[in-house]
This record gives sequence, structure tokens and C-alpha cells, in this order.
Amino acid sequence: MNRLITLLLLGGIFITSCKKDHGFLPPNVSLTNQADSVTAKINVAQTFNIDVKTDKDLTQEWVLDGKKVGNGNSYDFTAANAGSYLLTYKATNAGGVFTHSYKIIVEVPVIAIKAASSKFISKVFDYQPAPGQGINETVGSPEQAQKLIGGTNSFVTLGAFGGFIIFGFDHSVVNNTGYDLGIYGNPFGPPYDFSEPGVVMVSQDANGNGLADDEWYELAGSEYAKATTIKNYEITYTNPKAFADVPWTDNQGKSGVVKINNFHKHNFYPEFADNQEKLTFKGTLLPSTVSSSGFTTSKPFDFGYTDSYSLGDDFKTNGFNSFDISRAVNKEGKKVVLKTIDFVKVYTGQNANAGFLGEISTEVKGAVDLGIK
Repeated sequence: MNRLITLLLLGGIFITSCKKDHGFLPPNVSLTNQADSVTAKINVAQTFNIDVKTDKDLTQEWVLDGKKVGNGNSYDFTAANAGSYLLTYKATNAGGVFTHSYKIIVEVPVIAIKAASSKFISKVFDYQPAPGQGINETVGSPEQAQKLIGGTNSFVTLGAFGGFIIFGFDHSVVNNTGYDLGIYGNPFGPPYDFSEPGVVMVSQDANGNGLADDEWYELAGSEYAKATTIKNYEITYTNPKAFADVPWTDNQGKSGVVKINNFHKHNFYPEFADNQEKLTFKGTLLPSTVSSSGFTTSKPFDFGYTDSYSLGDDFKTNGFNSFDISRAVNKEGKKVVLKTIDFVKVYTGQNANAGFLGEISTEVKGAVDLGIK
């Protein structure tokens, strides 16, 4: 009897063991691509495949940057923007879990410099000036902005604070050692000292669509970190719809006008603007350097702004202001590393009036890629 009981117990253990092992092995899958890090291109699908040896009671999922995006044996990854992505595959059954993660690097598209590449502006993407005395005249018109292409013999005015122009080259500008961009203006040096500083921003074609609709980075100049500089400044101009002072209000609780003068008897509000009621501009507000003691002057800053007779970038010798892409910062003020850039934005950085000389209004005469000799 004891022997019989022992045999039955052993048989029970054997049967139980067989039931426990049967169908409960960990997922038996293999990766077509076993790398941990892969590269991809914008708007080009890249397929990740899993070879499943057994799919009994198997659940699968693909997770991209924390969001579930699939549950099959493959996943097609397509990036709309450059950047770093984390793709994780996970297979689960009663026997265990199999996971693998891919770090996907999608680099910014780069238009290489060729023998025929030009160092001058090749395209003006946008021109939206603020109100000013030169606006609605030849020097303040969309047609004039287009004349910056291919040289530095024409100039366009940007109007009061915030008025801007966006341009690019026929190639991506490389961030080399030292200065990368030269932007021409028309400031005067001593003894007249009249500068109209413009803030410079740069952008990459991170989505590869050829349009300047990606994130912008400011090239931090000498005034960027000073207490007298106001970040995230916003100003709104109202169209008087006549030859009259143009009222403005800002997000600092202040108000004023862009004053008209008898040298320019027309509406200072841009008549070609899409919105003929109000215009709002945002950016970094630089302190006014206008002085009415003796000659009316507007002093330059040390470096980092265009249309400024700056000592820090030797405007007197070069005839242009020089800019280093390595000084790019994001909207939080943190330094960013840009290997190349595709778009440049210049806007008037001061909200100031110089009496009979009118509002401070940055002028742009053109730009060059200093990496091309």
C-alpha cells in the first residue's frame, strides 16, 4: 500500500510538472535588426521586423517615446522632424517577457555646399515690417525685400520694434569655428554714432519641407543676459488708417506711438500687411541707446546685433556685423548645438524714437555665408 501511494504521488508530481512546462516557455522571437542605435531620414519609412518562432498566447506591442503605436510583427517608423526617438518592442506570454529598445537618430537634412553655391542670400521667405517712416515707400516694400537676393547693394527697412525679414541661402550654412554669418546694415560710426540694432535668429529645416516654419534660436549678443534687456516682449500696433501717429501697447503695461514726421507724408502702418487692423510682434527688447544731447545719436552695442557700428565684431573694418552660430540659445535661454542652419531672421530690437530722425528701424542690406570665400 505504501509503495502504491508513493508511486501515485510521484506520478502526480510528474503530471503537474508536464502541465506547468507545456506552453509556458518565454517568448521565442528574434530581431531582424539587432542594433541598439539606428539612423533614419525625415519622411522616409524604416521598417522594424520581428521573427516570431511561436506565437502561442503571445502579446506584442511597439512603444514610441512612451506611446503605444503598434501590436504586430513589424512597425514602420516615419519621422516628420529631426531628433532622437526611443522605439521599444515588447513581447509577453505566461512564460516571460522579451524587450528590445532602439534609439533612432533622425538628423536634420543638410543641403551641401557645391562649387556653384553662392555666399549671398538666395531666397527671401518673409518680410513683415512694423510701422515706420520708410514703410509703404520703395525701401519698405515686399518688392524691395526681394532685391536682397544675390548681393549687398540694396537695403530694406524693417520699421519699429519687431518688424522682421526671413531669408536663406542655396545651401545649409555650416557652423564652423569662429564667425559664420555676415549681415550688412547701414549704421554710422563716430562722431555721428547712429546704430539701429537688429536681433538675429537662426533655424534649421528640421522637418525637411524647405519652409521657415521650424523652431527659432536667438544668437545671444552682448546685451542678452543684462537686466536692461526684456525677454518675451510683446507689442501691438493699431492702424490709424491715415497719416497719423501709430498707437502701440505692450505687455509691460506701457503705451505710446510711432510718431509721424513731415518727411514721409503717408500712413506708417504697412498697407500690404495681411491684418489691416492690428499687428503684434514678439521678441527680445533691447534697451534704447538714443541720446538727444547735442547731435541725436543712437549708440551701438558691443557685439551680436546687425545694423550696429560694433567694436566687438569690427564693423568698421568688415562693413558688416559678424555672427557665430555657436551663440544660439533656445527660448528658455539654454545653449543649443547646431551643426548647420537654413534660415535667418532679423528683427528690429529697440522700441525707441530718435526725434526728427524718426523711429529706430533696423535696415538690412544683405548677408553672406562667411564659410564661402
